[in-house]
Amino acid sequence: MNANSDNILEIDAVEVVYGGVIAALHDVSLNVPRGKVVALLGGNGAGKSTTLKAISTMLAAEQGKVTRGSITYDGTRVKDQNPTDMVRLGMVQVLEGRRCFGHLTVEENIIAGAYSRKLSKSDINDELEKVYGYFKPLRDKRKSQAGFTSGGEQQMVAVARAMMAKPKMLLLDEPSMGLAPQLVAEIFNIVNELNEKEGVSILLAEQNTNVALRNADYGYIIETGHVMLHGTAGDLLHDEKVKELYLGISKSGRKNFRDVLREESA
Repeated sequence: MNANSDNILEIDAVEVVYGGVIAALHDVSLNVPRGKVVALLGGNGAGKSTTLKAISTMLAAEQGKVTRGSITYDGTRVKDQNPTDMVRLGMVQVLEGRRCFGHLTVEENIIAGAYSRKLSKSDINDELEKVYGYFKPLRDKRKSQAGFTSGGEQQMVAVARAMMAKPKMLLLDEPSMGLAPQLVAEIFNIVNELNEKEGVSILLAEQNTNVALRNADYGYIIETGHVMLHGTAGDLLHDEKVKELYLGISKSGRKNFRDVLREESA
């Protein structure tokens, strides 16, 4: 893949092993087209976070390693880089659980995202104004200690901080986790604005299948480290298997794709 490819990210047959023994991903392949939102869907432990950390090179901190396959981002093979290198290349991950600096103010947290850009004070103020234009609730909270803000506000802080690095691509890990539906809708509205107005490509890991597919262009469903199904967001929303397994409960109880495929081949 070169930097002019239609895809900003291409993952081909990736395997990830933790501690040299535990295989967390098996032969995972997916693409993120430039300027699009792609949802990576699945339950807890499916391999979503591992996939994101493999892309952003954060696996080493957890004794994880890509043992097979390839990851190519914006024309660059991802292999020996570290997370700082990836930020400089324009890829920023917002980790699950928000990870705000609780003792710093909201504004100090956001400014921290611009550290790699070496901006002047005037440029930082200009960037802050732009960010507050998207994250309007944060303007009034900018002097508040981040640790005392709500979960929704902290999620906004985490995404706003990432945007201060001026990314070409955002990796968002479970942005809806623990938030009320109204706040989830607000977060996703902002994510869509960033995608449409700033042209940021987004790979979104989510357990909330319904809201993710309604805000994505394409989706991949992952279970036990395998991609089980993929397609346009509209097709997946109307897929009977997806409806049964992820948007509701079947008459015979909760199933997974492995159960369904086994039944169909029997």
